[in-house]
Amino acid sequence: MLLVSLLSLPAPAQWDIRLDSPLRESMLDDGSLDQHGMIEETLLLAPAAEGIPAAPIPVDLTPTEVAPAEPLPIQPVPIQPVPIQPDTSGISISGPSAMDPILWSDSPERPFPGSVDAATSTGPCGCDQGLACDGTCGCQSTSPGVSCQWTPWQNFRGPSLPIDFERFMIGANFRKQRTHDRGIGYERVMFAPNVLDTAIQVPHFGVRLKLDDGLQTPDRAEYYWGQPAGPETGLNAQDLSVRLAVGNEKAMVLTQYTMRSLDPEINDNTTGFGDMVIGAQALLVDGKRTKVATVFRTYLATGPVKRGLGTGHTSLEYGLLGRHCLRPETYAFAELKYWMPLKGTEGIAGDVLSTGWGISTIAAESDVFAFLPTLEIKTLSFLFGGQNATSPTTFQRVDGETAIEVYPGARFVLGPKSDLGLWEFGVATGFTIADEQWFDTRFVFDARLSF
Repeated sequence: MLLVSLLSLPAPAQWDIRLDSPLRESMLDDGSLDQHGMIEETLLLAPAAEGIPAAPIPVDLTPTEVAPAEPLPIQPVPIQPVPIQPDTSGISISGPSAMDPILWSDSPERPFPGSVDAATSTGPCGCDQGLACDGTCGCQSTSPGVSCQWTPWQNFRGPSLPIDFERFMIGANFRKQRTHDRGIGYERVMFAPNVLDTAIQVPHFGVRLKLDDGLQTPDRAEYYWGQPAGPETGLNAQDLSVRLAVGNEKAMVLTQYTMRSLDPEINDNTTGFGDMVIGAQALLVDGKRTKVATVFRTYLATGPVKRGLGTGHTSLEYGLLGRHCLRPETYAFAELKYWMPLKGTEGIAGDVLSTGWGISTIAAESDVFAFLPTLEIKTLSFLFGGQNATSPTTFQRVDGETAIEVYPGARFVLGPKSDLGLWEFGVATGFTIADEQWFDTRFVFDARLSF
């Protein structure tokens, strides 16, 4: 019966894949099959056995009626409500269930899956604005962007201020009008500082130009230079440094060489190569938001000290570097380093403790460009040593003198990343407070090619 139905179909059919088969035909009707004697309306010829004539086999195509099945009776089961005692203590001791949704986001700009925006909606329970709905008509006093799970401090709230501080932050207007996904700025904002060292660096080749103006005590503790041919009361300097850093986020090695050009008030102008720096850093704390690394550097006395191009001694520097993610678009930085000379001029060379704080954020960005403002503050505490004072013959001891350097600046990222790497350019302008004898102004330009 099935074969008869297939043979009677008017659609094209391919019967055999063999090239020599008479049944390999593509047809729009059954005319060619009739020529082979394979179709006889609704009858199928039974194969003729030896000595038995072939006889047609009748096919009954009358549909059979089937009585519908009767549904099985289902006894209703009453549901007894479970009484719930109200909690008058205001504190729930039950922990979060495995089925509870986790309402968490790195950025308040992104909505939480399964949550209700408390600032614009009242939720399915009709909660007032400013109250987040937990889905069970138990409105909680939680602000948007905070987990609705119970915490011991959930009932302690500070006074609500009518000022929206978010719109005063750098880049707030850009982030409000942004219609695309996160771009290259979110990938580079954690490497934006121009003066401070970051806990994690990327392999790169960099060139830095530093212009100092009004440096009155360059020989203080022999930190900037050693003792040149004659005393000095002030100078302007330009340092061009070339550095190469290779490694990964866990460990990094660095080498740096500097060419210095000096314009002193008393000594002769000069230009040449200065001291060489080699160093390494390793990651100590690898948290999701917090990174802490240790750094160690050696300053080699390769610059001629009599021309003021070097310190004239080998010195060591070691310390800690920190980085913390405040928001996906804002990072904070800190450093603590200790510099000490191995051998220097007696009574003048001394140890220096340096600290630094900084912050970087995203003001504007796209897939191929980012503008990242920065603010960095660095302190230099000269623990002991000496310096020349306001005249070439006056000597003054240094005991805890501290210079505070402030660097507002920015970094620009120019993408996309090419075969050579990703180009970044940073600028910062520094000035000194709390120490009139350190430099007056400093300009820093940094170009970096990240691999």
